[in-house]
Amino acid sequence: MKAAITFAPTSIQTLAEPQVKPAFVSIIIPTLNEAQNVRRLANTLSSLPEAEIIFSDGGSCDGTPDELESSLRGRFNFHLIHAPAGRARQMNAGAKRAKGEWLIFLHADTALPRDSFSGFVRMAKQSPALNSGAFAFRVDHQSWPYRYLEFYVGMRCKLLKLPFGDQAIFVKRKLFEEIGGYREDFPLMEDMEIVQRLNKQGGFAVLNFPVYTSARRYEADGFFKRGLGNIYLQLLYRLGVHPRELAKKYWK
Repeated sequence: MKAAITFAPTSIQTLAEPQVKPAFVSIIIPTLNEAQNVRRLANTLSSLPEAEIIFSDGGSCDGTPDELESSLRGRFNFHLIHAPAGRARQMNAGAKRAKGEWLIFLHADTALPRDSFSGFVRMAKQSPALNSGAFAFRVDHQSWPYRYLEFYVGMRCKLLKLPFGDQAIFVKRKLFEEIGGYREDFPLMEDMEIVQRLNKQGGFAVLNFPVYTSARRYEADGFFKRGLGNIYLQLLYRLGVHPRELAKKYWK
């Protein structure tokens, strides 16, 4: 039987800055037409100089690679690779390039604060049973509906241990390779699928340290339309509808 891990709430501010050896953590960021997010990414990632940063671009046509080079080069070191479009393919390609003992898969519109990164490193170093997991979900918008969304996600994680990709899934590189990485035939729900497999391996935990995802898609589509639409797609997936069919509904 796999041992369960429980982490008590921890005050991020009280954690000592861990000494991270080179390539202990690789952060993999899939990008596709994310030029407008480059500045936001720079502000976040420049505070994590000890992490290996890998951008995996899926063929952006808005100048994302050029923007990365012009805006980020010199602020911190990073690798830019090119992969076939598709978040799962791009993240797998980034993982193959990574040298870190741990992999963090970070969406381009999600910010990983320094304190949360430090908290993760501390847990990874001090908790041998930890194999994989995700961060706490927060939205970078002050409107009250987003607090309800955060509560809903928190309860889903607590009861079902089912975080999604916008919570920056992390995993030991060795384990990621052993389970075969992300399902590349999944245009959607690749995060939900891999989390289900990681849970079966044991040592999975949702940490109390937050990442902040952008509200841009909720603002563009409408909060309730986007939120209810996501829940609907998740329900269909759990009922057995293949992500290829779900993608037709998502992108129509």
